[in-house]
Amino acid sequence: MVFSRANTADAGGAAELQGALQQALQFSPARARALLLPPGAIAQAAGDEAARGPVATDARGFTPGMRVALLEPARALLSEWAQARAPFDRRLQPFRERLEAAERLAAETDLLRGRKDEDIAQVEREAQQSHAYRERKAAFERADARLARYSEANGNRTANMSARHPVYLLALLCVGITEWLINYTTFLLFFGVPAIAAGTTLILAVLLAFASHGHGMLLKQWSHRFGHHAERIQRIADWRLLFLASLSLLVVLGAAGGSRDIAALDVMRAQSGPNILGPDVVVHSDPTVEVLLSLFANIGAWLVGIFFAYVCHDIDPEFTDATAQRRTAWRRFHRQRRRYDARIQQIEAKSARTLRETETAARARLDAVAPHKAMLDQIEAHDRAVRDAVVAAVRGNAERYRAALSEARVTGTALAVPLTPGEPPPPPAPVSVNRALLLELEGSA
Repeated sequence: MVFSRANTADAGGAAELQGALQQALQFSPARARALLLPPGAIAQAAGDEAARGPVATDARGFTPGMRVALLEPARALLSEWAQARAPFDRRLQPFRERLEAAERLAAETDLLRGRKDEDIAQVEREAQQSHAYRERKAAFERADARLARYSEANGNRTANMSARHPVYLLALLCVGITEWLINYTTFLLFFGVPAIAAGTTLILAVLLAFASHGHGMLLKQWSHRFGHHAERIQRIADWRLLFLASLSLLVVLGAAGGSRDIAALDVMRAQSGPNILGPDVVVHSDPTVEVLLSLFANIGAWLVGIFFAYVCHDIDPEFTDATAQRRTAWRRFHRQRRRYDARIQQIEAKSARTLRETETAARARLDAVAPHKAMLDQIEAHDRAVRDAVVAAVRGNAERYRAALSEARVTGTALAVPLTPGEPPPPPAPVSVNRALLLELEGSA
């Protein structure tokens, strides 16, 4: 029941306020045109003031005559406007507290946003004060700029980073396992000791994987590594890599082929002895065929490794290095940055919650006084229109009065500064009709 009565009272107050608003709006800004003086009246007033003696101007360029002739009527009109608005202001007074409370909440949201920005800026300042943070940020920015240059030079494409992925190592491991399956039996027949055979096979598997990697990479990046633009030191290093990869391949083929040849000869010698199956049963074995098959199998594994290396490497090694450098620098910078990002996220989350609550409260209060706020905004806009019209009229009168006063001074009336024969009279001080004058008019209204 109390709430219903409060709503009824608010509705009645809003109706009365609306009536006072309509009454105040009948005061038209066009009434300021009545302040504009006829040219003859301005000329008469300026001539009379100049005839009374030296003319002095204040800081705004107004003479005593201008103040009497121009400002007093303007003050009277503003006073009349204040009286026309007074009933609206009286009826708005009961709602003023709620309007101000809603405005304070709206202003508080702006303060909260500013406080959030200041807190985030403080976190950024703390980050910049950390030497490790600055160092890693600078390293990341350099790496990012370097990658941008190489990316543009390569048509803004993405570098092929498959060679730096664990899958590439797995592919080379498969090549080594294939080498193991091809040669382990041969070395076991040759050495007769499983441990020695396994160790030898493992070494050759590593050498074959290395040879495949080196040959495939150099084949894909040949023009970048061995072109005339490449540095001499880098070309020497790449030639050494090519030599080591080729030497590794020769070692693998020589060891595998030689072991297979000796193993085949041992099998043939074993057949020349007593045979429990009789002299007519002989197992035919051709050492040349077995050696060639073994070599072809090792070459096949080597070619598979070259294929993997060729496909997984980028044509531009510097582009790959720049991409890897940027990724490493980003990870190191992110590890340093995430502690500050966590604090910023916490600040933003708290601020968002507080802002949401404050905006909800402000919206509820504004909704309760929305009609009154709309009427207040309407009369404030009308107030600005009236005052601007008054200031415009005063400015126009002042400029015409100034021109008339200058003309009266030229015609020989009294001057504030005596004229020197043959020189033009000094101009009066410029008229400054601005918001400061409006405050003066309001203070006297």
